[in-house]
Amino acid sequence: MRRRSLTGPLLLMLIGGLFLWDNIHPEVPIWHIMALYWPFVLIVWGLVRLVESLYPGADPRRGGFSGGEIWLIILLSVAGMCAWQWHANYDYFGFHFRNSPVAELFGEQYDYPISVSAPAAGIKRVVFENPHGSITVTGADTDQVSVGGQRVIRSMNHGEADRANTQAPVQIVPQGDRLLVRTNQDHGPANQRISDDLTEVTLPRGLAVEIRGRQGGDYEISGVSGDVDLFADRANVRLSGVGGNARIEISRTDSIHAVDVKGKVDLQGKGSDVELENIEGQVTISGNFDGSLSFKKLAKPLQFEGARNTELNVQAIPGEITMDLGQFTADGVTGPLKLSSRSRDIHVRQVTKSIEVETERGDIDLQPGLPMPSIEARSGAGRIQLLLAPKATFQLDATSEHGEAINDFGDSIRKEVSGHMATLKGKVGDGPQIRITASRGSVEVRQEEAAPSPAPGEKTPQQTNPKSLKDNEIKL
Repeated sequence: MRRRSLTGPLLLMLIGGLFLWDNIHPEVPIWHIMALYWPFVLIVWGLVRLVESLYPGADPRRGGFSGGEIWLIILLSVAGMCAWQWHANYDYFGFHFRNSPVAELFGEQYDYPISVSAPAAGIKRVVFENPHGSITVTGADTDQVSVGGQRVIRSMNHGEADRANTQAPVQIVPQGDRLLVRTNQDHGPANQRISDDLTEVTLPRGLAVEIRGRQGGDYEISGVSGDVDLFADRANVRLSGVGGNARIEISRTDSIHAVDVKGKVDLQGKGSDVELENIEGQVTISGNFDGSLSFKKLAKPLQFEGARNTELNVQAIPGEITMDLGQFTADGVTGPLKLSSRSRDIHVRQVTKSIEVETERGDIDLQPGLPMPSIEARSGAGRIQLLLAPKATFQLDATSEHGEAINDFGDSIRKEVSGHMATLKGKVGDGPQIRITASRGSVEVRQEEAAPSPAPGEKTPQQTNPKSLKDNEIKL
């Protein structure tokens, strides 16, 4: 007689035991635990079937799964993944869910004004705890913290929305030398969706600002001389006129814009566009930002570690650096400049001290200007072109492993060709070292075009300028 599988009875005992435990000990979050560890049910099930198939005298046909068992596995997997998603996105998993999607999809929107204030005497920092909603903070000549804006509640009816608004008031709570602005969204009914846009916040200029949120929307801070700390799962950020340091940790953003920051800027996270301008302190960026990046007027070093194995270090940026997934451009930079990228075209102009650039795939165009910096450039697949001033002095060691070598500086640079490899070596004057290597592509050492000399008898612009007029003369 064929042995019956133990899987069904064991699974039934497990489910019954969970319900019994929940009835006897309701304080234990059993469904919370199941949302996390439900894959163990499949693991135990598989182990039981494995033991059954190896048991002496077992029917060899019992090594597989029946059609009913396969459907049950699919059902358990779908239910387990749904349970995990609920657990990951809401505050408590069980028979009650925070911010119910029923109200989100079928409920109506009800608006409530927000207006609270508190004195700021002896306060050094203001902390905002607002899981859902935008925040706009403006520093002003005032002695109190004022918070205004609008609350939005999605509910099935107006009465439930009123009760949610009452149960979750926006508060300003003193905590030593700081004020906590708390929206209490988690205090509302579990089946309501609450979002607070604190768009009219004013506080004394000298205070530090800290924001903690989840789905923040937009954070805008301006005119404060203290530090700014922002922590959010998703938000867009705009900073202007910040007198202290700025620290931003964000899981996802569409744009970060900071201008006129006197302290350091520390950015970590993931997102799209980043624009920094007129930053007096050091800038440190770590994360995956795959949009358009722009850095202008950075007085201190920039350290960048980003997507696609991109690393950038530069001493200062009085000019501008722009970067996206396909191209890097630097113009007017204080070196040393060091860039490593997996796949980008690189364009560099007017850099002092030293240049070190490397890309696995992409062209490299360097026009360093005078005085000449030392240069080291490497390209895996792409050409390298140097555009140098006619009066530049340098020592050159250029190699194209599979490509051409082109030289505009005459006999002082000698060219050698061996099979697929071409090299340029030599020196012009007594200048810094230049080493360039292109694995698959050409190397070119070009001269900038000098300004054309005036033709014989032609006056220069300085010579053609009219002389200064005396007080009693009139220009006709």
